[in-house]
Amino acid sequence: MEPSSNPPAEKVPGGKALEEAQAFLQKLRSRRNKEESAKPILEVQQGGSLSGVLLAGEVALLYGEAKVGKSRAAVALLGWPKGGKAEEKEGGERSGASSREDVARSGSWRVWAPRELRFYLYHATETRYAHLKKYAKALGAEDITENILPFNDVEELERALQAIHTLAERRGRPALVVVDSLIKLVPPQQSENEAKVMDAVMARLKRAISPPEREPLVGLLVIHHAAKGNGGPRGSGAIAANADHILRLEPRRDGEEDWGLLLYERGRGDVWREVEEVLRVRVRGIRRVGPTPREAKKSKRASKGAKNSYIRKAREHFGNRTFSEEELYRFLAEEGHSDPDDLISVWKSRKKLVSAGNGRLYLKK
Repeated sequence: MEPSSNPPAEKVPGGKALEEAQAFLQKLRSRRNKEESAKPILEVQQGGSLSGVLLAGEVALLYGEAKVGKSRAAVALLGWPKGGKAEEKEGGERSGASSREDVARSGSWRVWAPRELRFYLYHATETRYAHLKKYAKALGAEDITENILPFNDVEELERALQAIHTLAERRGRPALVVVDSLIKLVPPQQSENEAKVMDAVMARLKRAISPPEREPLVGLLVIHHAAKGNGGPRGSGAIAANADHILRLEPRRDGEEDWGLLLYERGRGDVWREVEEVLRVRVRGIRRVGPTPREAKKSKRASKGAKNSYIRKAREHFGNRTFSEEELYRFLAEEGHSDPDDLISVWKSRKKLVSAGNGRLYLKK
């Protein structure tokens, strides 16, 4: 039989292929609707009306220099009066402040997560419960201390976020969660300076608070360190690129008082310049702004000498054996270093601290 000279008929979309195409587009619409229905957690008063800034399912980055008061500012935000700013008591004292030495102030910003759905999740090597509890008590927010909880690794953090999401679903209200800090979510053999690594870390956080087929109900505020000179978030640019919002904490001297100012730097919130200050927290011992050139040069020399001193001490202490990052962190903290994470990151970037495999490290001679 001779082959037919007629060209093959074109396949017309239909049947199963059409159903699959429609189902896929509907899936995208559902994802869009899920995003559109996200509940606001942090809002700001602009032009006589409230605008949502941080929404459920979003990640905000709170960064600042060491010792500027990041943890204290995060606790102050969690402890802020529900749906409003602190009210003045008689004599000008603000409710929510238990002493004149520790005060939080805000103007146009509101936190809408119920107080029982505000959590502070911290890594045990980053801070201590005793410190956070002290901040909460000083700021008149002792009721949130029950929700200040530790985590040991990323897997435990994810389980905690899933549990919080379940609680939020039961209440039908959004939850605000602080994670302290971003560096603790980076795998031990990798660096925060690598874009691929931080893309993966940030994507994992987003997935943890946006479970498929469920309404997003958790918003994250992740604490991170600033680059030297407060030139932006430390590490790869992928960190800022993946954050929905960026808040910067900077030191400010007001008369005889030291304040940490939490500013909305940028993001999807479209916040007016007039209301960019989220809150201010009074702190003690923060870094002064604007050292003289002579002071800066002297400080740089002292800092370099101190770093060399710490690496000498670490080499003497550990010798030729390997160790975990947590062991090194504890050693540096006991030696009095104010920011062991920063020093460890510097040593890694300069190849002075390298991986020995299986989560172990060693110092090169």
